[in-house]
Amino acid sequence: MKNLFFLLLFVPIVALAQQPTFKKGIPDDLDKEKIIFLEHEPIKLSQFEEQTKSTEYILQRQENHNNVLKESNRKLKGAALEYPFEYAITTPSTYFSLAKAGYKYVLQSSVYKYDHLMSTPAEGELIVFEYYIFDMENNIVYEVFHIDEMKVYDFKLIIKKLNKAIKAAD
Repeated sequence: MKNLFFLLLFVPIVALAQQPTFKKGIPDDLDKEKIIFLEHEPIKLSQFEEQTKSTEYILQRQENHNNVLKESNRKLKGAALEYPFEYAITTPSTYFSLAKAGYKYVLQSSVYKYDHLMSTPAEGELIVFEYYIFDMENNIVYEVFHIDEMKVYDFKLIIKKLNKAIKAAD
């Protein structure tokens, strides 16, 4: 199931190539290669024929997402300065052009698909997202860290967790 999920997540990149190889940790050449950090993108608000508490909650989550984007993405620019190697910042829908410009890695997560904003989570459920460094040249997914949905807009924390993983790998 996990492999199927990532195949679907990375299909635009690998264009139906082999299923990615999964590894834990950090790529050995991360200090010599370029990585792409992804900003959050706005989403289109769902349209419901009938308004219920559930649909109101979904719309509230979607509106909250769109409302925090500008500030969250601005903070990414500041937080990324703490990353010790070369990077670029772009959006999930436009990073493919950077792959062609020599960027080998992208810090990826299913959070950027925004599926979690299209339905109501189970009561008491905390959605946790795994963050990966995806090697676009070699089709390798490096499992790096997890963050719950309450922190996915905290790019200072995301970069801090990435830097901690880099230091742990040394």
